[in-house]
Amino acid sequence: MRFGATKLRISAPQIWWAAGGAVLIAAFLLVLIVVTRRDGMGPEESTSALPATLDLPTLRKQAASLEARIQKLTERQNRLFPSGPAILVDSGANRISLVQGPRVIVEGKCSTGSGLELTDTAGNRTWTFETPRGFFRVLSKVANPVWYRPDWAFIEEGEPIPKGHAGRAVANVLGDYAIGFGDGYFIHGTLYTRLLGSSVTHGCIRVDDDILDKLYRAAQPGIPIWIY
Repeated sequence: MRFGATKLRISAPQIWWAAGGAVLIAAFLLVLIVVTRRDGMGPEESTSALPATLDLPTLRKQAASLEARIQKLTERQNRLFPSGPAILVDSGANRISLVQGPRVIVEGKCSTGSGLELTDTAGNRTWTFETPRGFFRVLSKVANPVWYRPDWAFIEEGEPIPKGHAGRAVANVLGDYAIGFGDGYFIHGTLYTRLLGSSVTHGCIRVDDDILDKLYRAAQPGIPIWIY
């Protein structure tokens, strides 16, 4: 469910995964060298069977060099993660994670924007129900949130739009908590848990009660949110 209609698009950072891939490649090369050194050679012939350019001391030196490179890449990867908690949202797979550095604290299904459009023919307005992608921060936390239905909610149901706030407030549809990250977008609970894992929302991010509780406890104002 979405509180506003303004859209924001920023490319999400992918450098974490690139650094992780580099570590895996370096580890593979190290294993390949060790296997090449040992494969098919007994204790007595292990050094004599090797070409002069790939003798045992050379292989040990190369392995030590690769280990040092792996260590540096690992340290660099760890520095890329924020030291405190952060929220990651994969809007393509509809997965949400709470991480602490490289460690995953909690991870599970969510629901993000459907991408559908709604047009108000009478007022010449159009809404696109997408979850914004990019870098955000937690801006607000609300316990027992109340949803104030925006104009599109009435148009979607074919109901007349009220003039003021009367008739807009709806309680008990957003779960126990709502975490705001700007422009009327929130991470919140849902009555429709069977739809988690699908792109069905009006732009907000829905999660189940267990994940919502953990996110709310960890999501102090200012912690980063990456949506990609």
